Amino acid sequence: MSIIVVGAGQTESGLIISSGTELLVSDGGRVVSANILSGGVEVLLDGSYSSNGMVQSGGAVQFHNGVVTTNLADGAGSSTTVISGVTVSSGGIIQLAAEGIESGVTVSVGVSGLVDAVIVSSGGSLLGGSGALVDTNYIFGLISGATFAGAYHEDTEVYISAGGEADALTVQSSGVEIVDGGLVNGTVVQSHGVEELDGGLGSGDIVQDGGELVISSVENAARVQDGGLAILEAGDTSGTIVLSGGTELISTVTGYTGSAVASDTTLSGGKQDVDSGGVAIGTTVAAGGVEYVFSLGVSTGAILSSGGQEILRGPGTLSGATVSTGGAVYISIGGVASGTTVSSGGSDVVLSSGTASGTLVSADGREDIESHGLGSATNVLSGGTQYVLASGIASGTIVNAGGVAYVRSGGEATTATISSGGKLLVSSGGTASGLILISGGEFTDDGTAVIAGDGTLAGILLGSGTIAETGGGDLVLSGDGAKFAGNAVISGGTIELATADALGSGTVTFVQPSTGSAVLQIDAADAPAAGETFANVISSFNGTGEDIDLRSIAFVAGASATVVGADLVLTDGGHTYTFKLAGGAAGAYPVLSDGHGGTLIDPIPAAAPKAIDPKVLAFAHAAAAFAPSDAANTALVSSTSPTGQTPFAHATASGAAGRL
Repeated sequence: MSIIVVGAGQTESGLIISSGTELLVSDGGRVVSANILSGGVEVLLDGSYSSNGMVQSGGAVQFHNGVVTTNLADGAGSSTTVISGVTVSSGGIIQLAAEGIESGVTVSVGVSGLVDAVIVSSGGSLLGGSGALVDTNYIFGLISGATFAGAYHEDTEVYISAGGEADALTVQSSGVEIVDGGLVNGTVVQSHGVEELDGGLGSGDIVQDGGELVISSVENAARVQDGGLAILEAGDTSGTIVLSGGTELISTVTGYTGSAVASDTTLSGGKQDVDSGGVAIGTTVAAGGVEYVFSLGVSTGAILSSGGQEILRGPGTLSGATVSTGGAVYISIGGVASGTTVSSGGSDVVLSSGTASGTLVSADGREDIESHGLGSATNVLSGGTQYVLASGIASGTIVNAGGVAYVRSGGEATTATISSGGKLLVSSGGTASGLILISGGEFTDDGTAVIAGDGTLAGILLGSGTIAETGGGDLVLSGDGAKFAGNAVISGGTIELATADALGSGTVTFVQPSTGSAVLQIDAADAPAAGETFANVISSFNGTGEDIDLRSIAFVAGASATVVGADLVLTDGGHTYTFKLAGGAAGAYPVLSDGHGGTLIDPIPAAAPKAIDPKVLAFAHAAAAFAPSDAANTALVSSTSPTGQTPFAHATASGAAGRL
């Protein structure tokens, strides 16, 4: 091969380098308008300069840190430079001041090289080494291994178009890679570089150190770490991994239709923000990672463990999350979570204005319902725990065998069901309303249990709080209350003591109802035997509309009830039954039939009404004596009425009159 050397201080113009000839430009030599034919080689060494050259198909430029320009702006030829079959290697620079087109080209750019203003057409390749720079290029073929940055020109964009492919690029220093239809594999975006996926497909991209990946098409298996940011504006991502310091933002933007959907993201110390229009499916959150679900964002099927957290704020929604092993979900400010499963050390925390429905809490899992939070239809299984704290509300909780629910001061549980083997503990200041206690379940009441209407407490009753019947129904205590030391309050409806020791050592307090009646019904199992004393103290049994119904003590005409010291003594059919009173006695305690064969004690307040005409009184006695067993509201007087008073007595069921 013959060699033409252009060295220091030399300038050559119009050289034609044909097959078998090498043009060697070195030490500041200059070559202008060289024409490299097929088989010819132009070798550019350090400090050399070649401009306005034409490299024909089959020609080659071996480039060693020189400068090659194909600028035809001086009018010598077309403004479009066509370069075909070129090889540029070892850290070179290609400058195309005008538009350039490469077809079927392989361009190898080594360390510290720069490729500028190149269009790589279908079949072409741009192969860059570590540190090579790429500026303002349109890639329709293959670009691989180059570094693209904004260090050379103000215009710093590279386009990967339909049919183009970019492998292992590095985008940094205000560089922008725009993918508008091509394929991108393993781009590293860092140091304020940007990759925009406007179309096409990205795969395995790495975003770090201030880099930004903006997606409105499809990205698979991206890795976001160390200060990197991935933004999903539209389209889909799958298998993204977000490490410590990395952030994935999912939110649709104006102009895009449909949702932005991220599937199977893994947060390992990083965070994911799901905002308006964004959807996260199957996110795995661990090792300190955090998923934030904000206004109108949606997360489904998240998996949280090992310190991973999900923070839901309204009106975002969360469904089907699984929380275990130190994972936690926090729901607040209008956020709504449904179908969460909490187990094995996981926790579900419902905060101010947040709502959780259908939560399943199992072994070592925990649900906390805090200030103004609402938990609805929680199912607490064996080993699971629910805490209802100050101003929190749990509605429709079901506590199964081995599960426990706590209601702390200021908390409220409504319509809870305690199954056999389950436990509900209400602290002082806590409230349970509409409670259903199934046989074998356990209810520790150190607060207040309120039943408005019918209800049944058939399980174990403990504590020293209050059980209140406020409605017009029948609250049946049919379980084991032997260790209860609290207070049963009746302000409307009936509390029925259906078993022995139904209230343990507790008291019964009457509150005069504004309408209707307040009734203590004592069934056979809990009633005192003849000559004995009822186990519980009865307080404030002295008002209109208040009754004690002794279903198992048959009513006998002429029965009476009198106050003896602090006791009320019922004399019925020759037998006596004693009831301990507190809180003041009534003026009189008429005794009636309860209409079911039992005995009813119906007090007349001490402040009795005006005396009744004796003829009216006689009529009332006659009517009471002959009334059928199902007559209602029978009037009568009692032998214990104060002197000069002849009041009518209230009754909830018909019966014969007491005697004078």
